[in-house]
Amino acid sequence: MNSSQKAVLTRVVKGKIRWDASLSAQTTYRIGGPADALVTLLDGRDLQQVIGFCREQGIAWKLLGRGSNVLVSDDGYRGVVMVLGDGFKTIERKAGRDSETVTVTAGAAVGLTKLASWCAGEGCAGFEFAAGIPGTVGGAVVVNAGAWGRAMADVVDSIRVVDHEKSEIVRAKNLAFRYRRCEYPKIEKRRSVITEVVLNLIPGEPDAILTEMQKLQVRRKERQPHGTANAGSVFKNPEGAGAGKLIEDAGLKGLRIGDAEVSRKHANFIINRGNATARDVRRLIAEVQERVRQQSGIELEPEIEILEAS
Repeated sequence: MNSSQKAVLTRVVKGKIRWDASLSAQTTYRIGGPADALVTLLDGRDLQQVIGFCREQGIAWKLLGRGSNVLVSDDGYRGVVMVLGDGFKTIERKAGRDSETVTVTAGAAVGLTKLASWCAGEGCAGFEFAAGIPGTVGGAVVVNAGAWGRAMADVVDSIRVVDHEKSEIVRAKNLAFRYRRCEYPKIEKRRSVITEVVLNLIPGEPDAILTEMQKLQVRRKERQPHGTANAGSVFKNPEGAGAGKLIEDAGLKGLRIGDAEVSRKHANFIINRGNATARDVRRLIAEVQERVRQQSGIELEPEIEILEAS
């Protein structure tokens, strides 16, 4: 970005702007070079202004939630990276369309674990599966995040999307949920951003919901490398097989390149041992793919998004 572009962006944004800001602290991998600009948005108007600015100037932009499921290039990102601020972190409960349901409206920047805990306290059942998933509710819709046989597709009632011109509500029936993705052209082509999600849940007893949620969190910690820097599952599960099992069967647990290592606890996780680079992780991903292909004939497809410099 040149100086005149920076001046324009400064004028149109009410939120905070950091120039040449490292993205490593914005991702769960703790890896990544700088973005030209890191913008914290205060509200929907702020969001529209930045999208409009990038559109007019031909500048690339990317929205980051918690930065899970993302590997940022060591060279960073040439463009604007946006994060949603406090104006996108509200939660509200309303009556459902009938006596057997309740709806919960959450800002896209609300963390999944926080939202699951809030739902438990309010006696709203059906979202327990999300506890422990390291992401935001908006990002979870984009990748149709899930666990324990449940996913966002099972609970989303509608979403609000915002582009440079307008804000609109999109009902779930118009969203094509697939395995680890939500097919909606405006989001897929980065023309719109999810700012709000409405969940369709059912009434339940708070104590029973909390107990179930805690049980699932314990299972997650037992099976996954909790407390390490990672981006969650690296590969999608091929049809009829588990990626972690395929990697383990190929004898790859503990395989290491630089400070990037295939987790010894769950083979579908690559962890940052402290000073891993994006190059280390990408080389390790390629090595795992090659060895699994040799062992089983199956091509593993990465689940994480790789954010390139340009």
